[in-house]
Amino acid sequence: MLKKYIIHQLLILLLLCLTTGGLFGQNISVTKIEPPNWWVGMKWNTVQLMVYGENLQGISAKFSDSRITVREVHRVANPAYAFIDIAIPDDLPPGNYPLQLQRGDETLTVDYPLLARESGGLRHQGFSPADVVYLITPDRFANGDPANDMVPEMGDTLDRAHHYRRHGGDIQGIIDRLDYLQDLGITAIWINPLVENRMRRQSYHGYAATDFYRIDPRFGTNELYKTLVEEAHRRGLKIIVDHVSNHCGSGHPWLANPPVPGWFNDQGAENPEITHHYKYSFSDPHADSASIANTTRGWFVRYMPDLNQTNPFMHNYIIQNTIWWMEYSGLDGIREDTYPYADQQFLADWAAAVRAEYPGTNIVGEIWEYDPPIMAYSQANSKFPRPFDSNLPCVTDFAFGGAFHQYLAEDAKLNVFYKILAQDFLYADPYNLLTFGDNHDMPRLMFLANGDAEKVKLALALLLTTRGIPQIYYGTEIGMVGGKDHGSLRKDFPGGFPGDERDAFTAAGRTDQENDIFNYLRELLHLRKQHSAFADGKLTHFPPRDGAYVYFRNGKDERLMVAINNHPKAQELPWHHYTHAAPGAKLLRNLRNGETVTLGSDAKITVTGRQAAIFEVLER
Repeated sequence: MLKKYIIHQLLILLLLCLTTGGLFGQNISVTKIEPPNWWVGMKWNTVQLMVYGENLQGISAKFSDSRITVREVHRVANPAYAFIDIAIPDDLPPGNYPLQLQRGDETLTVDYPLLARESGGLRHQGFSPADVVYLITPDRFANGDPANDMVPEMGDTLDRAHHYRRHGGDIQGIIDRLDYLQDLGITAIWINPLVENRMRRQSYHGYAATDFYRIDPRFGTNELYKTLVEEAHRRGLKIIVDHVSNHCGSGHPWLANPPVPGWFNDQGAENPEITHHYKYSFSDPHADSASIANTTRGWFVRYMPDLNQTNPFMHNYIIQNTIWWMEYSGLDGIREDTYPYADQQFLADWAAAVRAEYPGTNIVGEIWEYDPPIMAYSQANSKFPRPFDSNLPCVTDFAFGGAFHQYLAEDAKLNVFYKILAQDFLYADPYNLLTFGDNHDMPRLMFLANGDAEKVKLALALLLTTRGIPQIYYGTEIGMVGGKDHGSLRKDFPGGFPGDERDAFTAAGRTDQENDIFNYLRELLHLRKQHSAFADGKLTHFPPRDGAYVYFRNGKDERLMVAINNHPKAQELPWHHYTHAAPGAKLLRNLRNGETVTLGSDAKITVTGRQAAIFEVLER
């Protein structure tokens, strides 16, 4: 009898727990909702709320304002999460709207903000060949707020003597240097990720997110990030966010308690599969499906868990997170990290959703391969057969970047650039490529050139005058050298940190060689701004001969001619080699010194040894 009584009482207690949630701490609780708010008047107006808390299993949901419809509360087994689909009418007034979560007789009400969209101003401008992008690794650029250098609960302490620890650079440091970048002639800034990286080590780079909706407190705050975008826009500068769909950091709370099965690839495996980088498999007509699966489902590295974008909840989460940051801060464009490693159908859907919301924006996908066909395959409207369009307008031109490596480090001739550009027929839009000689993953130009500043200046001239959207890595303007490994090539910018012996952000703090490179690059950048053919000009080039590479940029309103002389001695270039590229031309005006050359069948153009000459082609 006693045994039956105990069982009976336990059943009653269980029934009470299930129906009321009121015993043994079983009350509904909410700790966070993502996205933390939305906006009225968005095209993406059916939002999936990811609710974090306790005892969320079996809940129902509704808004106290019936104009907001709860379309579905998805049933998931994990009581720490709920996914709620809501529909927001376009004519809804902005405000805080109470969301009621109910289970049995218990109701929990939380306010959900629906904001008015900001209008006017320079928001979501995109980036184009009219721009020059300046890439910043924020931890190594400038420390504007030493008070946030140490945040004990975040791990990974400050140690500037260690290549792979935090050095203290932050958002305020970037804001403080916007005038410097504006004066240099930069028009757009790409910043390595700034979201929270609560990791024990190597968190400085930002690619191991542990909270996708929060700026890392060692960099600043969400509000300060928005201020950065606004201050940049006020100076005519654009901001490009470095976005990661492929993975998060191993310190993310999801890893200890995944919301649903299949949230990660190889979820729960003691030794998850690591990618073998089979990036050719997407375009390879002979590839087996296992090669493709390994690329998109294998983990990038062990401390960066691979997100499963084919999971419908993850699919929505990433798209909404991207749109949220665009709308919240007014960002102008996106650089998508590790593009080939995420599910390709998802990335096509993601890019389409972002560009539907912000038609003027641009997205560049990082595809680290040196063969043009591999990159061309992933660009929107590809000429190659694909099962679906990528919707990705811009790709990183690693093939062109590889030519810089050959030219600077291996003493290759200028033909390496010519051969890469001669393959532009592969691309749907060869002008919408991000071009560069170095970046945060590659040795710096000056390191590759073994300190040869004149050769680096030639490389910069070529980068800034051919087709594409040129990108300059922070410190390139002063000839920073660095080393081969990530820690040393991402060195601190001298003068950006308290206690630095000199300030290379100023002419007085730079060496003579640094000022020479800085002034040279500044001159080129301002020439780009003044002459539209660098942005809209069709490229016509000639096979290099005798160390000289000549090409034209034929724009809507002007024609420019560039002559790169890689030979140590001055050369006289016969004009008759190029007359058919500029019919009717009567005069060349050197944009750097104002000198002119009268053209005729016997005219010769003198180009100093190891120099780049840039001419405006005039018809009278």
